[in-house]
Amino acid sequence: MSADPHCRYFAPCPRGLEAVLVEELTALGALGCSVVNSGVHFQGDRNCGYRANLHSRIASRVLLWVGSGRYRNDDDIYRIARRQDWPARFAVQQRIRVDLSAQGSHVRSLAFLTLRIKDGIVDAFRAHCEQRPSVDTHTPEVRIFGHLDARQLHLYLDWSGEALFKRGWRGHDDKGAAPLKENLAAGMLALSRWHPTQPLGDLFCGSGTLLIEAAQRRFGIAPGSQRRFGFERLPDFDAPMWHTLQAEAAQRASVLTAQALRLAPLFGMDIAAEELARARRNAERAGLPAGAITWQRGDAFLSRSPAEADLANAPGLLISNPPYGERLERPDNFALGRGLRDRWPGWTLWILSNEPELAALWRMRASRKIALMNGTLPCRLYAFPLRGNTPRREPEGSAMPAPTLGSTARSGPDQAWVKRKQGHAAA
Repeated sequence: MSADPHCRYFAPCPRGLEAVLVEELTALGALGCSVVNSGVHFQGDRNCGYRANLHSRIASRVLLWVGSGRYRNDDDIYRIARRQDWPARFAVQQRIRVDLSAQGSHVRSLAFLTLRIKDGIVDAFRAHCEQRPSVDTHTPEVRIFGHLDARQLHLYLDWSGEALFKRGWRGHDDKGAAPLKENLAAGMLALSRWHPTQPLGDLFCGSGTLLIEAAQRRFGIAPGSQRRFGFERLPDFDAPMWHTLQAEAAQRASVLTAQALRLAPLFGMDIAAEELARARRNAERAGLPAGAITWQRGDAFLSRSPAEADLANAPGLLISNPPYGERLERPDNFALGRGLRDRWPGWTLWILSNEPELAALWRMRASRKIALMNGTLPCRLYAFPLRGNTPRREPEGSAMPAPTLGSTARSGPDQAWVKRKQGHAAA
């Protein structure tokens, strides 16, 4: 079944990533993109909606607009939901869930208005076929989203099913402590303007999310290639169109894989062996070939840029979401910035942190500070260009020189930090 070439969609995303989401959707063929807080409205045909689900790394979902209406009270909310042609959208036998959000609205109870939307949907089916769909808040087959602004209710049909950051490769036992969501990781890479030909490292890699997102981009692996979507359950699902898009994505990955292993290194470091084991398993499940990412145990505070990283034509990036409040944000850690500057000359360091004075604590000047939300936690993404100085000569008889990437040499305090990190990993 063909679709209206002017379907309207809404793609929510983590706050702060709206601009890079517009760039991504435009590259996928979206038209008329307009930004709101935590999302992008766009237009396109069915093919565009399918491609956005398959290829978007930054969107949280792709929602198909169903209808809107002005409201003044809860009866208006019911009438707006009731007059939509829901039987044309999904079957009465399918289990549904309704979610409602609001911004700029002065309603008293979202829970009550959610029930009014559900009542409108159910009554539309009763009038059509004298049956009603059942509600299932845990494993619904169809999800309906409503959003209230100051004057209007907007209703959407969820085309994604599970949130798009759930790529399908992360194991239940391999999330690690407070893992970064995949779409926020992809957004950080987009904001850094990292290009797949550039060397990239994560010195606090944890379960590997940032590097796996980067490697999938480099190898052309579509983020939705290992999962199912909500639109596949709908009566108007266009299976031939969808299978064509999947085949095109697989062909692109096949072509890029032959080239990608010859590019500059992608490498991950962490001080905890358990985290590296998770990262390796996650990378394998994500469809990455052996050697796509180099994983090494080591201390970021003592690391040094790898000799094989050629920065002549592609400046290297370090990008990390380190454990907040454990070690990086102590006032005495200004030496960290100096050490990274001297050991990683020519690179740019990007750090996601909830410490608003991180640059001052490190005594470094940030070239960019971008406000982001990591879940419900306000953060900033800092960019620090690392302009190396001539290393100071160590006196004779001093401690051994700083190790290269992957060294496990540590001082006493670092050992304590290892134990804390391992405790978080085991939690």
